[in-house]
Amino acid sequence: MKAILALEELIKDNERVIKSIKKQLANHDMGESKLTFMGKASAETSLEETQNELERHRLKLKDLLAQDTSKLEEKEKIKDAIEKKNHITYQKVRLKRDVTKANDEIIEAMLILDELEQDTYIEDQDLFEIASKSIALHLTIHIDLEKKFKEIKTDFQNAINDIDDESLKDLNLLNLRVVVSILHFHVLLVNILDNIEEDNLPDFRGFPKFEDWWIRELWTNHHAYYALYKWKGIISKQCITHDQKRAWEMIFSSWIGIKKVISDKNSSGYYYNYAFDTVMNKYAELEEELSTENLESMSALTKKIISKEDFSIVNENQNIITNYVLFKRERLDYQEEKKEL
Repeated sequence: MKAILALEELIKDNERVIKSIKKQLANHDMGESKLTFMGKASAETSLEETQNELERHRLKLKDLLAQDTSKLEEKEKIKDAIEKKNHITYQKVRLKRDVTKANDEIIEAMLILDELEQDTYIEDQDLFEIASKSIALHLTIHIDLEKKFKEIKTDFQNAINDIDDESLKDLNLLNLRVVVSILHFHVLLVNILDNIEEDNLPDFRGFPKFEDWWIRELWTNHHAYYALYKWKGIISKQCITHDQKRAWEMIFSSWIGIKKVISDKNSSGYYYNYAFDTVMNKYAELEEELSTENLESMSALTKKIISKEDFSIVNENQNIITNYVLFKRERLDYQEEKKEL
C-alpha cells in the first residue's frame, strides 16, 4: 500500500532525526561537543517537534493498518485512475504552459498527441523527446506524412493485437516509439531513392541485413559491438547528403534502443519483436539475416577482422577530458588529488 509504505518511511526518517539530535545533546552533556545556548535550545525544540511528529505518524499508520486493506487498495486504484485521466485530459494545457520548451517543440508534441488515441497515456517527457527527435530529423508528422504514419500505426497495432502475454504490458509504452522508428526508416529510404533518381547515381543496394545476436550480446561481447558498428557504417555510406547521415545517426540510436529493450525480455518478447520486424520490413525493407550459412560466415569474418585490428591506435584528436567533464568539475568544485612521487 502506497500510504502505508510512505508512513513507514516517514517514521524511519523521524527516528533517524531523533537519534541524531539525542546523540548531539548527549555529546554536549558529556562535554565532547559543546553547543551554544541557542544551539542547545534549537536542538531541544527540534527533538520535541520531531517526537510529536513521530507519534502522529505512528497513530496514522496504526489507523491505516486497522482498516480493511482491500478497501484501501480499491481507493488507490480509483485514485490512480483519476490521476491518469487528469494527466490525459490536461496534457495539452501543460504542454502549452511549459516555459522550458521552444514553441516548435510544443507544437510538434501537440501534433503527435493528436495522432494518438484519446485515452493513450504518455508521459510529457517522452512526448517531448519524440517531438524533439522528429524536429531534428526534419520528419515532422504533417499532412504529407500523416497518411503514412496512420497506415504504419494501424499495421503495427494489428500485428500486436493477438499478443496477450501479461509480461508484455510494459512494452506497450514502446508502441508509439516503434511506429515513429518505422516511419523514420521509411522516410530515410525514400529520401535516398529520390536523391539517386534526381542525381542519376548508382542504384541503391538496400539496407544490409542485421543479425539478432548483435543486439542480444550488445555490451557483453565486443564482437557484437564491432559487427553492429560496421553495419551502421555501411548504411551511413549509403546516405548521400549530410542531412541523411545526421538523420541516420539519430534513427540508429532510437532503433537500437528499442530493439535492446525488447531483446532483454527474452522469449516473452519474441512476438512483439516479430511484429516490429515485420512492419519495419514492409515499410523500410529492413530485414534480419536468417540463413545459418550467412550468419556463420559473418561471425567468422568479424572475428577475422578483429584479430587484425590494432586497438592500441587512437584518434590523434582524442580528448579524454571532455567539455562536460570540465563543466561537471566546475559545478562540483572538483580538485585534482596531488599524488606523491
